[in-house]
Amino acid sequence: FEYVYLARPDTTIAGRSVHSTRVEIGRKLAKENPVEADLVIPVPESGTPAAVGYAQGSGIPYGQGLMKNAYVGRTFIQPSQTIRQLGIRLKLNPLREVIRGKRLIVVDDSIVRGNTQRALIRMLREAGALEIHVRIASPPVKWPCFYGIDFASRAELIANGAGGSDDSYEAMVENVRRSIGADSLGYISTEGMIGATEQPASRLCTACFTGEYPIELPQEAAIGKNVLEGMLSGQSEAALLGGNVNVDALSRP
Repeated sequence: FEYVYLARPDTTIAGRSVHSTRVEIGRKLAKENPVEADLVIPVPESGTPAAVGYAQGSGIPYGQGLMKNAYVGRTFIQPSQTIRQLGIRLKLNPLREVIRGKRLIVVDDSIVRGNTQRALIRMLREAGALEIHVRIASPPVKWPCFYGIDFASRAELIANGAGGSDDSYEAMVENVRRSIGADSLGYISTEGMIGATEQPASRLCTACFTGEYPIELPQEAAIGKNVLEGMLSGQSEAALLGGNVNVDALSRP
């Protein structure tokens, strides 16, 4: 998720440019999820490099259809859905003259709860977009993160809403597509994302996409957002970290 969203684009991780990785993810996304459209637009700013890559990979023109208010923070970490939805409306505004009458490919870095995409699609349709095809520069986020990112629970993650007895990947994608109101929806594959980083899979944490955690988690009853932030007793923390730790150090600032 550092390569996908969190890291600054002008940095490198393990010798690989974050910006170049995101552009390459966009190119791979275009090959994996092609669609006929008139314009590729990003959800700024985090979706911009992948949108550039998608335009390069697809041959469809790139454009700026959404303007971002720089004074609104990251909406996916706001404490309530009402505040998140208000933040989305304040954060992004459509450029009507750019998107009116167009079939759009909207590229975003990820879908976590779906609030951003749902509000965006509504705004774009109100502004006159003919079709809206959402393309996501990461695989479906289906598992919470216990290493400091606020993916609070599996129940909050929209990709876990795939319906009924059919728990196939296709059913999940269709369920999310209907939920956010897009004409089509495509995610990059885990393999495509990892390939764009030019890192071996063994060096990357993909837990929020695959459920395979690099550090063994405690029993389910002990799991919480703060489990690795000193909220358990010293004894439990020592056990969590393998028992080879100065317990007093965990409680220091």
